[in-house]
Amino acid sequence: MPTLKLDSLEINYEISGAGPLLILHHGFGSWGLDWNRGGWIKSLEKHASVLIFDSVGHGLSTKSHDPHDHTVEKRAEVVNALADQVSSEKYGYVGFSMGGRTGLELAASTPERLSMLAIGGMHLLPASANSDRFTRHIRVLRSGRAKSVEQPDGDRPGNDPLALAASHEALLWWSGSEGRLNDHTAPTLLFCGEDDAHFANAKQSAVRYGYELSNLPNTDHDSTFFSSELAVRSVTKFVSDHLV
Repeated sequence: MPTLKLDSLEINYEISGAGPLLILHHGFGSWGLDWNRGGWIKSLEKHASVLIFDSVGHGLSTKSHDPHDHTVEKRAEVVNALADQVSSEKYGYVGFSMGGRTGLELAASTPERLSMLAIGGMHLLPASANSDRFTRHIRVLRSGRAKSVEQPDGDRPGNDPLALAASHEALLWWSGSEGRLNDHTAPTLLFCGEDDAHFANAKQSAVRYGYELSNLPNTDHDSTFFSSELAVRSVTKFVSDHLV
């Protein structure tokens, strides 16, 4: 896989398919190749040049322990740098969970670069709305008691608990995107499982801003990404309709 170098970071990425650029950003604890699970790549690359990558702290990319390398704003900067790397001024974007927050930051900070946006399992509110849960996770990850995250998952290398803790710490600094989307005009889809704890806020976000909503019955957070054929079909149709 090729590598993007940005400041002290090295970002692992690959591209498949043909057509307008579509960048996919995975969720916390995953890596770029996890988009192959559930058939995302096979479906989307019929309509786009699909770029997947390992986010900072994940997969084969730099596993920094410095929270400043993991901020939502830095993740958005990485996405724009990847688009620059392949000489694409505008691109479509699909982000799940942590990647969804990054997409919303892109919509707030550099909306002119997005041709379409699809956000999975996420909403516009900051992570600090659930700060107690993230603080507990940070404590466990830094305690040495999170050995399970160090285990490889198929081809994916084991995660680094301290890098994941830094990611959570930086996430709590993000103020969210509510009130910052006035300049975002690209077609936008929110897709979320009805059994996902984020569903109520995702639905409210879609209604408030007039975004398209794909609600997924009998689907929780993880299964939205890993095993929902309906999610893949909904996003693929949205991409085929709006990516230019």
